[in-house]
Amino acid sequence: MLAITVAMLVAAINYGNNLIFLFAFATLALIVNSAWQGWRALGSLRIEPLPPAMRPAGSAGDWPLRLSGRPAGPGLPAVGLSIDDSTVELSLPPGDERTAWLTLPPAPRGYLAMPTVRVFSRFPLGLWEIEYRLVPQVGQWLHPAPLEGMNPSDPVEESSTNGQLCGDGDPTHLRAYQPGDPLRRIVFRHYAKTGRLVSRHTEAVAATEKPTIIDYERYRGDREIRLSAMTARLIERADAGRPWALHLPGNPTITSDGGPTAQRAYRQALCELARFGRPRDAAGFDRLPSIHEARS
Repeated sequence: MLAITVAMLVAAINYGNNLIFLFAFATLALIVNSAWQGWRALGSLRIEPLPPAMRPAGSAGDWPLRLSGRPAGPGLPAVGLSIDDSTVELSLPPGDERTAWLTLPPAPRGYLAMPTVRVFSRFPLGLWEIEYRLVPQVGQWLHPAPLEGMNPSDPVEESSTNGQLCGDGDPTHLRAYQPGDPLRRIVFRHYAKTGRLVSRHTEAVAATEKPTIIDYERYRGDREIRLSAMTARLIERADAGRPWALHLPGNPTITSDGGPTAQRAYRQALCELARFGRPRDAAGFDRLPSIHEARS
């Protein structure tokens, strides 16, 4: 369109044709006014990026963004938002509010910065594509992808085992030795065979279920395999409403007894697993390791 206008101006100058001058300047005014109206409409748009739901590492996610227009604004018959390969277009009448959903690409675990959003529109005549970049101030949580079938190296993990009969006929339960347990309850035969101290407790003593210890040091493999196995164990215990305790080196132990605060403790534990061992950048987001660092 702009090239045609320039060609008309050149022709009008060469031939001295006032009618061509009129059409050229009218077209030029239309182009300039279209650009101004597009900037004005896009400037009246308000976008609020909402935090996406926590998801496993390596999986795509849904990201909601709330769009609203000023009541006295021109509105936008067509506005688009895009990140990477995800694009969504919608219309926004004046003073209305809509929610757009973008698809987040798979990413490693951690608390990561959100991608920059490209906001664009061809309003009003499609002569220009007006756009700007939106840098969100929210982050996305990705916990380690659960890895099933990885058991801790210490088999005495549960608060109890299958019932065994002691001398008085009461079922007994074995659990890892804890400081303060009476010597008469320590199973020295088990210690002689395995090198691990366990203590015997009757059903009455073991009525209160002890939490499952999800300890980083009890799992084998590299860091990511351990964290994935711990995440799978945590999800299993939380879904069953059973007590658990999560221990990561250098971090306070997080516990849950399955009570009213279980959901809060569960999310906190997933966040700790997501950020474990990750350095932080100046904005507080996790810095992902480079390819060389990941290989080393």
